[in-house]
Amino acid sequence: MTKILFVCHGNICRSPAAEIVFRALAEKSGLADDFTVASAATTSEEIGNPVYPPMRRVLEELGYDCSEKTAVRVRRADYQLYDLIIGMDEENSWDLKRIFHGDPDGKLHNFSEYIGHPDQDIPDPWYTRDFSGCLSVITECCEALFEELTGVVFLDFSYCGDISALYEEMRHKMGWEDWYGENLDALHDILTGLPHKGNRFVITMPYDDAPAEVRLYASKIAAVIHGKFEEARE
Repeated sequence: MTKILFVCHGNICRSPAAEIVFRALAEKSGLADDFTVASAATTSEEIGNPVYPPMRRVLEELGYDCSEKTAVRVRRADYQLYDLIIGMDEENSWDLKRIFHGDPDGKLHNFSEYIGHPDQDIPDPWYTRDFSGCLSVITECCEALFEELTGVVFLDFSYCGDISALYEEMRHKMGWEDWYGENLDALHDILTGLPHKGNRFVITMPYDDAPAEVRLYASKIAAVIHGKFEEARE
């Protein structure tokens, strides 16, 4: 089991969002028992408080349950309890190194490193007021971290309004070059003839109000991904 602690300044916006989203990804992929996930603050300012209402609203709008989360503070003993301790910004990193007297086992990480930007902060929505944008970045980081740990790739076709958008989602999540073909034969070739990031895929299909051709094509993509290429071509 991998034990992960997400950390931010007050544990009422960014780190609880990361905890809740990551846990939901683990449940969605059937791997909930493989992880222990928690979050905490580097300060005592918000201890005992629930998730900040604007952040809670954007989480709940997407179906996440925040009702049981209240802010707690990082303890020095947490360094031995967790395998990964992930801060949201540079200030968190400095505070964690101070609390833990360094990082002898290399457990401390900046969340943005998992999307290829190790020196980039997750902006604090307490100041920016962009709670939706913050949650979007946190979700991307959670998916990238989950993929690194498990090999599972999440493909979200729910908001795709045309076929090109389906391929753009795959290109983004799977690291494809722009010149990869946007057709089922090319997709099959990529999945069977070249290395790809995921050992397994979790696909969210387009909403029911998406164009019929988009929903049909998304089902064909899913068939190819799940090894049913001939069925997809019918």
